[in-house]
Amino acid sequence: MVMHQIQKFRVWIRQYPTIRKFLKFGIVGATSAGVSLGVFWLISLQYPALNLVSKAIGYIMGFFVGFTLNKFWTYIDQTEEDEKYLLKYIMVYAVTFIVYLLVNFVFDHMLHPNQWFASIARDLDLAFISVYLNENGPLVSNILAIFINIFLNFFGTNKLVFKVIEPEHLFE
Repeated sequence: MVMHQIQKFRVWIRQYPTIRKFLKFGIVGATSAGVSLGVFWLISLQYPALNLVSKAIGYIMGFFVGFTLNKFWTYIDQTEEDEKYLLKYIMVYAVTFIVYLLVNFVFDHMLHPNQWFASIARDLDLAFISVYLNENGPLVSNILAIFINIFLNFFGTNKLVFKVIEPEHLFE
């Protein structure tokens, strides 16, 4: 029963190549974000003062996981052997990396979104979550910055690195 539903979904999603790419990109992104957050968390447990450095190291680890999975799974049908995808990918991700660090800095030192979410949790009578959010500002900032980067990276990867052809231009 489940396999039949999966097969129906796969047939349906083939009609929408951009959505299909975004779903694959999302799975890859979730995997690389998990690696990024995991590395950040492990380093920040040992060295809490190195908040931004641990985020940078986590980002770089997630970058390599993401590139490998995107090249060999998400964009496998757009790749050619002699193309310099890694260089283009590095350029896109270098720009979004700077945006990622700037967003983290602004969130950590100016906007403090963890306090906004803590306030919402407090209003919903979720005291434990409110306390957790108040005490874990860098983690909240990091998660929000990752979500912003997902959309920037998808756009850059789709349009600048692997140059996905729009469906209406597919047969030109």
